[in-house]
Amino acid sequence: METLHTFTGSTQDEIWQKVAYDMASQKELLSYSALVQLNDTQIYFDTDLDLGGGFEGGISSTNFMAPVPENVSLRFSLHEQGWMDEVGKFFGMEDVELGYPDIDEAFIIKTNQPDTLKQLLSDPTVHQLLLKHKSCELKLHDDADDSGHETVLTFSKDEAILNIAELREIYDMLYRLLQQLRQLV
Repeated sequence: METLHTFTGSTQDEIWQKVAYDMASQKELLSYSALVQLNDTQIYFDTDLDLGGGFEGGISSTNFMAPVPENVSLRFSLHEQGWMDEVGKFFGMEDVELGYPDIDEAFIIKTNQPDTLKQLLSDPTVHQLLLKHKSCELKLHDDADDSGHETVLTFSKDEAILNIAELREIYDMLYRLLQQLRQLV
């Protein structure tokens, strides 16, 4: 079972120095799971690199997950737009246009509140990061597991991101989005 490393601190710099030190001290960094707590915000992340062997091709992934207040009614999903999505749109698949040409062109966007999502994603830093990770999926959705039901903000990518600076950029984006979501309540 993977160890969940927990980091707290009074600033992001302090916390991410701890994360960087801990990740650098790992002998073989093939998988890593952490909980980063700053103030009242918790963001989990894990990265996994399985090289496979023999005839297996191997897999890799990076996932972030953060609980969101239950009374946030916004839901959305963004994922990379591919040729199958073009066919799907021809047959009526939902793809919301937010008015940000770079984001609208790169992603299939589904949401129950287009204007609220447009406001949430208005930060150019968020645009740059999403475009840097076009193959990601960013979602605000309901999740249910053995511990119950919760609303979560997730970022996932089929690539193991092991670079601390990139992990911190994604964390920072999610932290900003979470702060905005709390204001919607």
